[in-house]
Amino acid sequence: MFKWCDEPRVFWFSQSPFSDVEGDVEEAKAEFFLVGLVLGLAIYNGVILDLHLPPLLWQRTMNEPVGFEHLKQIDPDLWRGLNSLLTYDGDVEVDFGADFSLTTNAFGDAKTVELIPRGAETPVTTANRHQYVEAYTSYLLEKVCQQQFSAFQRGFLLLCDGPAFSLLAPHELEELVCGTPHLDFHALEANTKYAGGFHLEHPTVMLFWEVVHSMSIDDKRALLSFATGCDRAPVGGLGKLQFVLQCVGEDSMNLPTSHTCFNVLDIPAYTTRAKTRDRLTTAIHNATGFGLQ
Repeated sequence: MFKWCDEPRVFWFSQSPFSDVEGDVEEAKAEFFLVGLVLGLAIYNGVILDLHLPPLLWQRTMNEPVGFEHLKQIDPDLWRGLNSLLTYDGDVEVDFGADFSLTTNAFGDAKTVELIPRGAETPVTTANRHQYVEAYTSYLLEKVCQQQFSAFQRGFLLLCDGPAFSLLAPHELEELVCGTPHLDFHALEANTKYAGGFHLEHPTVMLFWEVVHSMSIDDKRALLSFATGCDRAPVGGLGKLQFVLQCVGEDSMNLPTSHTCFNVLDIPAYTTRAKTRDRLTTAIHNATGFGLQ
C-alpha cells in the first residue's frame, strides 16, 4: 500500500496503480479508506500515532495545492535532478534527450505513460522544460496515486470533517495525528503523577529525573516511546501528557516495565544513580526485536 522513501525516511502511497480486476480495486480502496479512518479515530480519541508521513500528505488532505517544491519530501534525488534540468544553461534537448513520457512498472509489466498528449513524440527543450517538470510532479504527487489518496481522504474526513477542520493549518493537522517532535522533559516532570508510594521528593524519583535530564535526545525519545508507545509529544507539548511514574517494589535488579496504553512507567525503588541509569537504559534499548525477553 505504501512505499518507504529512504532519504527523507517517510512513507508515501505506492506508485503501482490498482489492478484491472474490479474486485481487487474495491478491496484496495477499502484498505486505504480504513487507513484514513484509523487516523481520524486517533484524532477523535486524542491518541498520538508514531507515523512517518510527509507534510504534503496533510496539505493534500486539506485540498491545498502541492507542486515541485513538495517533491523533495518523498524523492530528494529526483527533485535535485529536475532542479538541475531547470537551471541547466546548455542545450536541454540535445544533452538530456528526454521527452514528455516516462516508463512505469505495473504488476511486472513495463508501461509508458505520456505526461501530455503525444508526449513520447514531444522532446523536452529549454523552452518547455518548466511544463515538463510541472507535468512530471503532478503525475507523481497526484495522478498516479489519486485512487489511493481519494479513498484515504474519504475515510479520514468521515470522522474529522466539519466547521473546525477548515480552521486548521496542515502542520497543525499533522500535530494532531503525530504529535510534535519538540521534547521538553522539564514540562513532563512538572506534570507527572506518582503512584505506588512514589512522590515528588522520593529519593528514587529524584534519581530518575536526574538520569532522564542527562540523557541524549535519542535516549529521551527511546524512553518516551518505551513508556507511551510514541516518541513524540502530544499537541501542547509534554506538559499535556498524562504520565505516571509508579513504584513496583523495593530496590532490585529488575528492569522497568510500562503500560503504554495508560502512559505508566513502573520501576523498583532503585537506590543509586548508577543502577537507575543502567536499568532504565537497558530496558529502553531492548524493548523490541530480539532484545525483547
